[in-house]
Amino acid sequence: MRVAGVPAAVVVVAGCTSSGTAAPSPTAFPRGDRPMAPLSGGPLTGGGLRLLVTGARAYLLEVDSGRRTAVEGLPPGREYWGFVAGRTAVAAVRPGRRDPGRVYVLDGARARALADGVWAFASRDGRGVWVTRPAGSRCELREYSFAGTASRPGFPVGCDEVPFADSVLGLLANRNDGTMAVLSRDGGRPLSVSRGEPGWQVLGTTRDQALALVSSLGAGGRESPALLDPATRRVTPVRSPATEGRAAEAVPGPDGRLLAVRFVDPAFPGPRQYLDVWVLDVETLRWTRLPSMPVPASIKTASMAWTPDGRLVLTGDYVMTDKVYPAESDYASMVVDWRPGEGALRVKRLPVARGEIAVLAPR
Repeated sequence: MRVAGVPAAVVVVAGCTSSGTAAPSPTAFPRGDRPMAPLSGGPLTGGGLRLLVTGARAYLLEVDSGRRTAVEGLPPGREYWGFVAGRTAVAAVRPGRRDPGRVYVLDGARARALADGVWAFASRDGRGVWVTRPAGSRCELREYSFAGTASRPGFPVGCDEVPFADSVLGLLANRNDGTMAVLSRDGGRPLSVSRGEPGWQVLGTTRDQALALVSSLGAGGRESPALLDPATRRVTPVRSPATEGRAAEAVPGPDGRLLAVRFVDPAFPGPRQYLDVWVLDVETLRWTRLPSMPVPASIKTASMAWTPDGRLVLTGDYVMTDKVYPAESDYASMVVDWRPGEGALRVKRLPVARGEIAVLAPR
């Protein structure tokens, strides 16, 4: 397939055996100055996808038609970013020199101010958002409903320990020293998540489990994936898939059984980054690698989400040539659609500028 405006990509489908082990691929471990096959697949048509695109502007993009609808009600001349909380899209204005950041809820394509804050993330029940704002020498965290009322009293948190996700474990927070903490939703007290408290970093959670990198499991203290059960505090080791990337994020599917896991290699100080996406079945502990993976991509632009009917959608800037040292013109903003069990991706180039971030938006 040739994607309009992008150099032709060789279609490479990396299949999987019944055990979840990836079939051999010449691009399985792209290191150093080796060429790497770009993203490939069949055409994406009629997917019915809608994206929220943010950056120096904010708009909704219909993938099928390419139609854009500007988000109204945001202050002009600012930098925006967006995310999804349950079935609601949220746009946030990055703080400036004089003005604090502000979080907005989207009613259709109109933004409605919710609260001032420098950071926000979705409530676990999908009915609101958590907002962090400076409060003197510390920060304050407070949960808001989409109507704009506080769902519970706010509480102080260290500005170097600001939570970033609401999970089955509690509120996940990254510290400046590289460690992770779990805090209670009421008051922010530290919570224990597993016996022995090994070194760990949560990648994502289902309704009742969390996938984490645990440093106390595996030879030589090397990080290994494991499932954490907060009800029993049990840690179940998970075999790592055949990738050289480091696990960076896990996104649960709509039925809670599948976790899409993004593995990345920042390639520092090398010439190129790459993305490798696998799906873990949390019941069988089997991995399935997405077709065409791994691929060269801009990691900071990558986004991953599931549709309600069980399709995995990826967006971001991808290198569409096999150049080891890609130029700006070798990148293209792409959307990828894949359903578990399919042997090929569906891909489409997006009319999105470099520097803009697209995320799957609910209808």
